[in-house]
Amino acid sequence: MRCSIIVVTYNGWQHTHAGLCAIERDLPPDASVVVVDNASTDGTPDRIRAQFPTVQPIENERNLGFAAGANLGIARSEGDVVVLLNSDVVIEPGFIAEILAPFARSSRIGAVAGTLVYQRRPEIVASAGIDVFRNGLALDYGAGRRRSDLTDQPVFGASGGAVAYRRTALNDVGLFPEAFFMYLEDVDLAWRLRLRGWETMLAANAVAAHAVSASSGEGSSFKRRLLARNRIWTLIRCFPRGLSIRYGWRVARYDGLVLASAPFRHDGASVGGRIEALGGVRARLAERRLIQSRTTVKQAEIEQWLRPEPAASELLRLRKCSRELAID
Repeated sequence: MRCSIIVVTYNGWQHTHAGLCAIERDLPPDASVVVVDNASTDGTPDRIRAQFPTVQPIENERNLGFAAGANLGIARSEGDVVVLLNSDVVIEPGFIAEILAPFARSSRIGAVAGTLVYQRRPEIVASAGIDVFRNGLALDYGAGRRRSDLTDQPVFGASGGAVAYRRTALNDVGLFPEAFFMYLEDVDLAWRLRLRGWETMLAANAVAAHAVSASSGEGSSFKRRLLARNRIWTLIRCFPRGLSIRYGWRVARYDGLVLASAPFRHDGASVGGRIEALGGVRARLAERRLIQSRTTVKQAEIEQWLRPEPAASELLRLRKCSRELAID
């Protein structure tokens, strides 16, 4: 099974260089590496050509964002499996073999999640997949746990920071939604894979150290705006009608609480993101009709993945952990 490694980067040569060195040491003989550069001004493409001659660089004339950049890399690659890695991720030895192994176990596995750990605390998990909740939240599975506690298991979806996708699954459901630019595009894709009956597995021993939010800054207004907007768009596109009827009030309650508390938290970005989402509703509804019309699994199968919404204390714990361990 041939694989292609895709890395999307933007003005992050220090992280990209470290990541490519680790990939080069772990790369199978028949694998290829594609780096999509989103119009960096730090000389990344020239440095790649000079230091990594076997890597295929793709130079964009402007910053297309992570979603469109990843899609371009996937389209230009040829592997049966696409391994997508953030530019600020450094894989541990054996990562590629571990993340490819589950595909041989079942033809219905469409994605495999790697285990992302904090660069500052590599024994602590940053993400081992995606959890989804009844109020529409999507959070990192395993966040804050010790990596030694994880085992291979099914998960709802995989984080785009370290994931392998079967190309036939991507051909079936489509690639990342480019309108998202970045953030939650992996959640949207996880939903679409799940709606079509594709399974996602966690490969617990496929470990990579992540310089969390090195690209945009943990808690930045830019990140909060896009998270708010893309949350709404993901729900419009992917949340099944029956679940919307059953849990819509929980979704509305969550967003209402966020909006009501925003002035006290000085969080205009989350408000602005939700307002911005309204401008794309018509387009997202058109996309929804196609996505939902192609659903092949029963609602009960999807509903079993929806966890009760986390307590406020748990959200605060996760945010505190991420804030303290993120790279500024």
